[in-house]
Amino acid sequence: MEETEVIGPIVANLHASTTDTEVLFSLRLLEENAQGERKVLTGGWLRGTHRELASNSKPYLPYHPHNRKVPIEPGRVYEFNVAIVPTGYLFKARSRIGLRISSIDYDRESSIAGIGSGHLKRQHPSRITIFHSDEYPSNLTLPITSGNVIGTYMSGGKPYV
Repeated sequence: MEETEVIGPIVANLHASTTDTEVLFSLRLLEENAQGERKVLTGGWLRGTHRELASNSKPYLPYHPHNRKVPIEPGRVYEFNVAIVPTGYLFKARSRIGLRISSIDYDRESSIAGIGSGHLKRQHPSRITIFHSDEYPSNLTLPITSGNVIGTYMSGGKPYV
């Protein structure tokens, strides 16, 4: 095993369906160390009805203009391109890279979360299904590097020849 360096933009391309007319994605990139302890490194968010991509969007850096809502039909599979805030991190040898996908934007139950109880727009549960197959290739794109051309290495890489 070796250290893995991740530097730059990250994107999760999720093929998913929901039983509702809206879906909210809150993603967290994690490191789990050899002892099983998890550390949140960065995150990304997307409202499903704002999944439309701008013409200047890139595969590694999706850009959503958020200028109109695009309806979601319950049960239909859509692709959701979720930009995760760029980061630079050195994953230690024997650690694991994780992705937490949720529909809430907080990591723990808190007293503030209880204040909103009963005041949320959507009070009914829905089911979100994420697909991963040849037809629906959900994936996480990470900018993994092994060094850079100016000779400052975090992961022991060698300059490009």
